[in-house]
Amino acid sequence: MFRNMAEQLKLMQRLMQDDNFKAFMGHPKVQDLFKDPQIQQAMKSKNADLVMNHPKMMALRNDPELAQIISKLNFKDLM
Repeated sequence: MFRNMAEQLKLMQRLMQDDNFKAFMGHPKVQDLFKDPQIQQAMKSKNADLVMNHPKMMALRNDPELAQIISKLNFKDLM
């Protein structure tokens, strides 16, 4: 359990140091999404499919402005 928590903490530290990740997370559309009660409930379920397939999440992924930011994220380096 503690090993998993330590790995998650390290991942969060790497993510928060990445300028592209910070730009994505700080974007007003992303911030609004995380305030949405339906998204909050889906996230609490810890069901990644439910979150990623939610219509509001799908709309966010298809947003041209955010797609440009997402394309700059290098998940292999971050993980």
